[in-house]
Amino acid sequence: MELTTGKFEGIAHISNSRGLFMMVATDQRGSLKKMINPENPKAVTDDDLKRTKISLIRCLVGRKSGGRATGVLVDPEYSYEKDFLKQCNIPANVGVLMGIESTGYGGQGEYAPKVGIFGGLTPDEGVRKIKMRGASAVKMLVYHRVDSPTHEHQEAMVRAVGEACVKYDIPFLLEPMSHPIAGGPDKKSDPKGFARIKPDLVISTAAELTKPEYHVDVLKAEFPLDLKYAEELGQDPAEACRELTEASRVPWVVLSAGVDYPEFRENVKYAVQNGASGFLAGRAIWKEGVGRKDIDEFLLTTGVKRLNELSDLVERYATPWYKKYADSIEEIEVVRGE
Repeated sequence: MELTTGKFEGIAHISNSRGLFMMVATDQRGSLKKMINPENPKAVTDDDLKRTKISLIRCLVGRKSGGRATGVLVDPEYSYEKDFLKQCNIPANVGVLMGIESTGYGGQGEYAPKVGIFGGLTPDEGVRKIKMRGASAVKMLVYHRVDSPTHEHQEAMVRAVGEACVKYDIPFLLEPMSHPIAGGPDKKSDPKGFARIKPDLVISTAAELTKPEYHVDVLKAEFPLDLKYAEELGQDPAEACRELTEASRVPWVVLSAGVDYPEFRENVKYAVQNGASGFLAGRAIWKEGVGRKDIDEFLLTTGVKRLNELSDLVERYATPWYKKYADSIEEIEVVRGE
């Protein structure tokens, strides 16, 4: 297995010395405004949003937080300025990942809308800007299923971002999200029906989007089923995670998708016991603190406790990222030179 210097060092920066990922997501934009002011999200100012994000980052991964994170995911529109990041007090051993997709595109109808890049940039321009900002990795969220009417556009955009990440020598984390299509079960109106097909959607997407032509380095995957319906539907969480591990050609981490913390803790346990290399999670860790006057106190106590409980699971059970390619990290060939 060969990796360029930038890819290798970026992955190393967002993982720990054992090759495990414990990463916190704070890249929400429109959805975070709704959490801050459910009655009138439009009244949330940029400064309001930045203050909340600074609290999330500083209290969960900052030098004085006590949280054992290896990386933090930030957005490209509110969280990139030097002064903002300085206030977050992120230690040098925690890598910063930056999202590249435009905000809000997931809420544009039943069919998967077409992903765009923040600020109306091209994929090349977006990756270049993230690289220049000093991020350790690029993250892209894409609504995808292999039978979607928009899958060709989504796949083309993933390839374009992947190629730009190769050009600028920065790791690429891909976050595919399943979605309903016309004639099929809907997540909201028929959650059990959607849960029935979810394993096939998640696993088939992983098999497609981790093909070499997409240049994905780490897959940020949905938990491949819904624990609320798994027993009733005869689904085995451990088996589904093993199938996802086999389908993905790259290391994978599990995302939280906003589920409540107890459910996500179970998701993480199943995932890391069956091939995952860690987690990249946001709302499951911190959502109850948003909008509270004592947000910092909540994050420094409950939030940090949750983060460290999840990190304990990762450190006990997870598979190091390099095990996807070699028995030891020393066997990874780092490509150096002109």
